[in-house]
Amino acid sequence: DLLVSFATLAVAGAVTAVYSLYQKKRRENAQKIVPKEQVWNLRNQYFSQRLIVSYSNSNPLMVMKGQGARLMDENGTSYLDTRNNVCHLGHCHPAVVRAVQEQVAILNTNTRYLHPHMVQLAEQLVTRHFPPNLCKVFFCNSGSEANDLALRLARAYSGGSNNTIVVQGAYHGHTLGVLEISPYKFLKGSEYDKPEQANHRCSFRNLATSSGNDGNGPEQNDYYTKIAQSPGAHIWQVPAPDTFRGPHRNPDTAADEYAQYVQDACNEFTQGRKEKVRAFIMEGGLSIGGVIVPPPGYLAKVARA
Repeated sequence: DLLVSFATLAVAGAVTAVYSLYQKKRRENAQKIVPKEQVWNLRNQYFSQRLIVSYSNSNPLMVMKGQGARLMDENGTSYLDTRNNVCHLGHCHPAVVRAVQEQVAILNTNTRYLHPHMVQLAEQLVTRHFPPNLCKVFFCNSGSEANDLALRLARAYSGGSNNTIVVQGAYHGHTLGVLEISPYKFLKGSEYDKPEQANHRCSFRNLATSSGNDGNGPEQNDYYTKIAQSPGAHIWQVPAPDTFRGPHRNPDTAADEYAQYVQDACNEFTQGRKEKVRAFIMEGGLSIGGVIVPPPGYLAKVARA
C-alpha cells in the first residue's frame, strides 16, 4: 500500500509538472506579439472595410493592454484613453475582472431561468435609481439591442406609431431599427434615401435670428438642409442642444430655445398630421455628436413637450 501511495504521488507530481510547463509555454506564446503590419494586413483581408479602424489614415494603434484610464500598445507606450465607451469603470478594474471570472466559472446562460443575481440587481435598479413610474427591467446585451427594444415598446405604447424625434449628430446603434434614428449614421450611409422633410425649415426661423443673420447664407442653408434630411417623414431631426458651438449659447435661454424645436416637431406630428409621436430619443450626453451635455432643464422641457 505504501508503494502504491508513493507511485500515485509520483504520477500526480509528474502530471502537475507537465501541466505547469504547458501553462508556462501557453503564457509565453500568448506574449509573442504578431507584428503590427501583419495584423493590419490580416484585418484588411478578413474584415469588412466598413469596420473602421481609428487613426487608419496615419498610424493605427495596436492596443495590447488596458489599465484604468490608459491603453498600452505593443511597444509598451501608454496612451490616455479619451475615446473608449466600453469600460465605464476603467480598463481591467480588479473588482469587475474578479466578478466576471467568478461568475463565468459557475454559470453563463440566458435570462430564461430563475437566478437570484438577476432579481437582486433588478430590485436595486428599481428601488434605488429609477423614478417611481419606471418599475420594470429588461436586461440586454448591447446598446443597439436596448435601443431597438425601446423603440418597440414605444411603438406598442403609441398604438403603432413610428414617428420619432431624433437629435442632430446622434448615434444609437447598428441594427436597422436604430440606424434610421441615428443621424450620424444615416446621413453618411447608403441604406436610406434622405429627402428633406416638408415643413421642417419653418421650425428653424429662430436659428437665423439667434445667429444675427437672415439664415440664407451658404453655411446656414447647409446646416438647415442636413437637419431637415431624414430616412422618411416619420423621422424628425432637431438641432443638438449645444451651448458651445450651437446657435443658442446663452445659458439662461438655451434650454427653452432648443426644447422649442422638439415642441415644433410634436406639433407637426400631432396637430399638422393628426398622428401620435412614438418617441423622442437622445443620449444622456451626445458622445459622437461632440461630447455635448444639454443645458440644465432641457430634458425636462422636452418631456413636457
